Amino acid sequence: MKKYISTKTEYISRDGWRGYVQPINAVAGANDTGTWDDSPCNSNVCEKEIKEYRSILRKNKIQSRTMSCQTSNVFCIHTYVLVHPDDRDKALELAKEYHPNTVLFYAV
Repeated sequence: MKKYISTKTEYISRDGWRGYVQPINAVAGANDTGTWDDSPCNSNVCEKEIKEYRSILRKNKIQSRTMSCQTSNVFCIHTYVLVHPDDRDKALELAKEYHPNTVLFYAV
């Protein structure tokens, strides 16, 4: 049965003028600064790592969706993986296991 995964967000403040929007159902993410030669968070790497993690979730029968959100850095977006709250604990556990093998991926 397909579960509804909400895309509701919250604002995470870093300081008086910086912050970012994060989905409340996010369990993992990766920063994306485009495909320029000097991009520290290349889009291709971001996409590859998110796809690999979602594949791990599928193998564990956890439904997911992705969502991209702006940051206070105009050159960067966050790409998140969202899951249903019932699957959050297992998805976070899998994210933490996957994280050491990545460059941009992080558990939320």
